[in-house]
Amino acid sequence: MRIRTSMVLVVLALVLVGGAASAQDSAMQFKLGWFYPTGDGEFWSETEDVFTFDSSDLRNWTWGFTYVYSPTNHLEVGFNLDLYRGRTYSAYRDVVDEAGFAIFHDSELRMSPLSVDLRLIPAGRYGGAAGRRAKRPVWYIGGGIGANLWQYEEFGDFVDFGDPDLPVVFDRFRDSGTTFQAHALTGFELPFGRSWSFVVEGKYTWASTELRGDFAGLGEIDLGGFSISAGGSIRF
Repeated sequence: MRIRTSMVLVVLALVLVGGAASAQDSAMQFKLGWFYPTGDGEFWSETEDVFTFDSSDLRNWTWGFTYVYSPTNHLEVGFNLDLYRGRTYSAYRDVVDEAGFAIFHDSELRMSPLSVDLRLIPAGRYGGAAGRRAKRPVWYIGGGIGANLWQYEEFGDFVDFGDPDLPVVFDRFRDSGTTFQAHALTGFELPFGRSWSFVVEGKYTWASTELRGDFAGLGEIDLGGFSISAGGSIRF
């Protein structure tokens, strides 16, 4: 994994250095979308068995910024910051309190991936006699890598199974860290003049890590998923 990551970073550096002299332009994009967690893996599966929880309950808004650098008419490099926070509540499936009521707690997942990607524009961004007329639409496809800064937390009422009386206590469990992330994406831009564009993008991410902290021993947590977003772009 480290070798593959290093090779990709070297390629990206060569693209940036080699294309600096011929760079056509750059852009800043803002996108708002919806994130669908994959919900695979041992941890999510066991959580769904014990609690009235489903990973789909963590679907929520995601938003972010992308700086796009264009070394050629058919190739771009994107630097991305995405922000996501999903929160839901659930109860034990087979356990209730002394009064017969459900025992609830909240679950919250936060992620802030920082990533870089290569984007191929098969038909090119510009055309026309002068080679500077923006095409409509501009379709792109690509992939990249990054670092996913994440935090998972559960807080609320829990049963203390270590006590024979099985009391219900308020508690908070948390783990956080940074893990490797890879993604594939596709999208299109609809230019409105030379500088402004409407952007639609779909992205699938792969990320997982071994849980530690308060969740040590519970296996890997899957942090991947699919997102669809839309927003605006300004080129300069």
